[in-house]
Amino acid sequence: MRPIARAPSSGVRSLLVLALTACGNNLPGPGTCAAPPGNGAPELVEVPLLGRGGYDDLRYAPQLGKVIAAPEGTGQLFLVDPDTLASQPVQVPAGVASADASATTVYAADRGNDRIVAIDAATLQQVATGGTDGNPDYVRVSPTAPEVWVTLPGRDQIEILDATSLQVIDRVDVPVAPEGLTFDTMGRAYTHDAASGKVVVIDAARRLVLDELDTGCGTSHGFPQVDRAYDLIIGGCRSSGGAGIVTGGGDLVSGIEAGGDSAILAYDDTRHHLYLRGDPGDTLDIIAVCSSGGLTVLAQVPIAHNGHGATVDDKGHVWVCNANTGGLQRITDPFGGT
Repeated sequence: MRPIARAPSSGVRSLLVLALTACGNNLPGPGTCAAPPGNGAPELVEVPLLGRGGYDDLRYAPQLGKVIAAPEGTGQLFLVDPDTLASQPVQVPAGVASADASATTVYAADRGNDRIVAIDAATLQQVATGGTDGNPDYVRVSPTAPEVWVTLPGRDQIEILDATSLQVIDRVDVPVAPEGLTFDTMGRAYTHDAASGKVVVIDAARRLVLDELDTGCGTSHGFPQVDRAYDLIIGGCRSSGGAGIVTGGGDLVSGIEAGGDSAILAYDDTRHHLYLRGDPGDTLDIIAVCSSGGLTVLAQVPIAHNGHGATVDDKGHVWVCNANTGGLQRITDPFGGT
């Protein structure tokens, strides 16, 4: 998440966010989790793209079957095949820094022009644009409705657009500037409260905030992660590469710090593996998660020092951004599930 530009009336809240950023985490211990056996060591492959450009987002779009990389300020995003590593460049406005896709359409958040741009995934041509009522941070496609959701930190809102017309059809007001956005498959959305260590749980159909869950983080960062089978929600911390694990009922059961700075998280809900780094930071932790919420670090993989994004595909890989080269790093997870 970039620094938030706010109107003067929000100045007090902006100062509160900055003050709380300095607060440390108050995470419980990791507990225990029986480590599954591995089949060799994690394998890292470099995926060169432009050779330049930093990141603020990275997304595997399961319906499209591609990793979407949008290096900031370059005027391009890339659709990357998770197996062959072949990449398709797509021309986009220079302000694009976050993107997601349905089976047929790529949606890019143009922060420079306060709009969402829709691109046909087959022709790679722009097919629609829709303005947002504020500066867009992250964009995600709903898995349960033909909708595109966009976080607007400067307005303490998530805006909802029709997936075809890109017209605004609704909004969700959240307590404080939303940080990150994640859906589960059961009709709920999750975002961080940027000024605290809480995850905000939203009923997507009713546009209703259901709960705010304390993760033990001093302040929040990254995209919350969800394990529906284990009824666990994972929040990221703005410091020490930290993460706190909470049950759906709000019980804080475990925590861990990967080191470095702001937490960047991804999650494989089939294996029940958490992938956690701090950015800046030099390693990615592969962490087994048990149904109790207990955690065990399976491996620490050396990665690029800077990279503000992570995602998992459905083929056993975790991906991280490499801000040093403008490319990506694909890591194969050799460990079994819990």
